[in-house]
Amino acid sequence: MSLVVRRVAGVVARFLSGPSPVEAERAEEIAAAWRAALDRRPKMFDGRILLADRVALEGETLEVDFREAAFSTLVWLRGEGASEAQLFNVFGAAAVISRDGAALLGRMAPHTANAGQVYFPCGTPDLGDVSGPTVDLEGSIARELAEETGLAPPLVRPTEQAVVVFDGPLVGLIRRFESDLDAGELEARALAHLTTERDPELDRIIMARPATQLGEAAPRFVGHALGALLGE
Repeated sequence: MSLVVRRVAGVVARFLSGPSPVEAERAEEIAAAWRAALDRRPKMFDGRILLADRVALEGETLEVDFREAAFSTLVWLRGEGASEAQLFNVFGAAAVISRDGAALLGRMAPHTANAGQVYFPCGTPDLGDVSGPTVDLEGSIARELAEETGLAPPLVRPTEQAVVVFDGPLVGLIRRFESDLDAGELEARALAHLTTERDPELDRIIMARPATQLGEAAPRFVGHALGALLGE
């Protein structure tokens, strides 16, 4: 499956009423995938999220049509549904770059669906990101960054530089953030935040430089996006 990285200058994200027809069509498969996932990680919660039934790049504008869905549908989509469902996991992520050029990444904790994998601070949007007929995908990036690492302005600031990564049903909008703190200071602040959380989503902070240093624990989109944002 090919992976494509493109520059993005803007986002138009719409919220459509009604569930995705895929959920009804594949209900039994989704339920079976969820039962199997709970056997492995029983702390997971089948909450409500947003998945997309349409995503397109028009010029440098990312256009997305979101619908409400169950987290269990996303678990199925990442596995059995990836090769055939007309459904997309569109999410936002923050690529925080320190003053001395390191990128902040986090390892997902054992109780999460992606345990052990290394990501940018990110998350699938949910109903809290909906405002009338629109979805604040950019706002979800800042929210996830603060929730997972405690980092927010003025310690970090978003830039105009962003890319979108298309990797099958996974579509990531990754925006570059910059900080006047060096790698050690950013890592220390994020680690201190993790100690305040009862069940943090991350169990380790990783400062990577350059993208080629990423190991197998990082999904391939992470290295490709980081390389594009760092000009490697």
